[in-house]
Amino acid sequence: MRSVTFFAFLFCLTFNFIAQTVTRGPYMQMPTDNSIIVMWRTSSAANSRVVYGTSAGNLNMTASSASNVTDHKITLTGLQPYTKYYYAVGNSTTILAGGTTAHSFVTHPVPGTELPIRIWSIGDFGKANTGQLDVKNSYMNYVDTNLTNVWLWLGDNAYDDGKDADYQNNVFGYTGFSDVFSGIPFYPSPGNHDYNEVWSQSVLFGIPYSNIPLTSHQGPYYDIVEVPQQAEAGGAPSNLEVFYSFDYGNVHFLSLNSEVYDFSGTLNGVNAMKAWITQDLQQNTKPFTIAYFHQPPYTKGSHDSDSPIELVMKTMREEVVPLLESFDVDIILCGHSHVYERSWLMKNHYGNSSSFNATTMIVDTSNGNLAQGHPYIKDSTNSTHDGTIYVVCGNGGSSEAGAPLNHPAYRYTEGGSCGSFIMEVYKNRLDGKYLNISGNITDHFTLLKKNLLLTPFSNQTICLGDTLIMQAVFTGGSDSLSFTWTNSGSDSASAVLNPTANTSYTLTVTDLLTGQSQSTSFAINVLSVPAPVVTQSNDTLYAQPGYTYQWYLNGVPVSGATGYFIVPTVNGNYSVEIFNGPCSLTSSSFNFTTSGIVVLEEENILVYPNPNQGVLRIEINNETEWEELILMDALGRIIGQRKPVHRKMKWDMTELPAGNYFLVFRSKTGSAYKQIIKN
Repeated sequence: MRSVTFFAFLFCLTFNFIAQTVTRGPYMQMPTDNSIIVMWRTSSAANSRVVYGTSAGNLNMTASSASNVTDHKITLTGLQPYTKYYYAVGNSTTILAGGTTAHSFVTHPVPGTELPIRIWSIGDFGKANTGQLDVKNSYMNYVDTNLTNVWLWLGDNAYDDGKDADYQNNVFGYTGFSDVFSGIPFYPSPGNHDYNEVWSQSVLFGIPYSNIPLTSHQGPYYDIVEVPQQAEAGGAPSNLEVFYSFDYGNVHFLSLNSEVYDFSGTLNGVNAMKAWITQDLQQNTKPFTIAYFHQPPYTKGSHDSDSPIELVMKTMREEVVPLLESFDVDIILCGHSHVYERSWLMKNHYGNSSSFNATTMIVDTSNGNLAQGHPYIKDSTNSTHDGTIYVVCGNGGSSEAGAPLNHPAYRYTEGGSCGSFIMEVYKNRLDGKYLNISGNITDHFTLLKKNLLLTPFSNQTICLGDTLIMQAVFTGGSDSLSFTWTNSGSDSASAVLNPTANTSYTLTVTDLLTGQSQSTSFAINVLSVPAPVVTQSNDTLYAQPGYTYQWYLNGVPVSGATGYFIVPTVNGNYSVEIFNGPCSLTSSSFNFTTSGIVVLEEENILVYPNPNQGVLRIEINNETEWEELILMDALGRIIGQRKPVHRKMKWDMTELPAGNYFLVFRSKTGSAYKQIIKN
């Protein structure tokens, strides 16, 4: 009986293992520049394994967990920045899904890197209808095989109530939509429908929105997503799944949560979120900042932000928007209203639509279309608020045909159909595009930043006849830059300069898209050196005065011989190198034979003691007017020079090494010397 029971158990276990299938995913969460989380659900509990690699045909790395679960979560670490990986999932013995070219991801670049970025945003989409499929398919046709770098969810991700079954049937398991998850991670924000399963855990007087701690927000949405609570992808840690931030390239994102509002009126959740927003944006230095959440501050679509019952929108408008604007956030992106609405570049509107003042609140009255010559342009600092663009795109699967769409803050609106919002960022340019389900871009604006910064040049010195290549060094700006160099014909980022005289230059770099210019001026000092000529007068060799020098004997530098003359004590070929700053020329060799130096007679000049121990005494007894006394070593290197002001003097040789020296007496008519020995 026991053997039969064991056989039956083994049969059931084996059958269960063989029949195991993937029922959700795989999908990916929390990508960074060195990690990503892979998640999936199986029909029965098993251990978890992900195989992955940089080639679809060679998945040579493995990450695994021994725990038997149905909801699997494996973190891949040690990845390379901005690198494409392929993957497959399963258990310790079997691959259940993946292993195709579609099952891939690209890690984030290192934060701050400038590279083309494509951001896809959808809101209110999880309805399992044709609108949802049309939105996805129109985007896939638009993007073709190009990379989607960031995918944003704007809330109301799974209708009607954000239940696990809603996410399964309308999102992860919806045929025709579910295939998108194999290759694009998503960064979510929750909506009120997602929160139907969160707030149901705490009901106050029958009102679902009640005051519960942010750490107690629980439900299927939070079971399904994994977000960077600890700033794993940049930003400041929120220590919560409720709201968070991340960086991608030169863009900073804040995923906020309008659903932290509670109808008990405490604003505890909103104030906690505001405190974190301040902390996060104080450390943000990225050129572009995008905040997204579900319920918009302004709309006249399927919802009316002026309605007295729309307390969440009112609170976001009055409490959160002023804070975001104070940090000069560029784009605020929302869903909830099942239409598309896009504002002017605007600021300081925190009331109902009737309080909107176009004169004071619209920063730029154009349509923002670069092709028509009307881009929106902002400065590069986050400290000065010079306008925000508000976008509502809550029609990823939902639509509203009868909406008034007449909020005065909005420059362009569209209702009655579905669509998604795309942002493309490169360098100092952000393009926002509304893509409808027909595959048409019906709204397109460009936001530019004046962030060109040119590094100043310093003055340069060159030698006559030399060439100097100057290269512009700058950060920021667009791909459309012009370069102007005064006193040069160059119109590129570098200039080849070879002036024959001192010349001043100015480089001006202009961003042709923003009109911003930066200039730096510098001078080139051109040094010339006369052709050195060695002449002889009596016992002395001379070069042209007024420069610095180095004398050579038979091609070897004479140490200390750095004056414009030298008194040779050794026969040989002498030459001199004349320096003018970094420039120099060397003379031809001059053959010198010692013959004209007179040995001083003892009765004329007394030099004693000789040899000496360090102090040499000199007494001049003749009438010769000596102009200079020069102490040289045996190689003719000048040790010291002085004028014989008195007839009696001392020369301190204490610091000199022992050896033979020459004391040369120079007059207008000639020179004489005395050999000195220092012990």
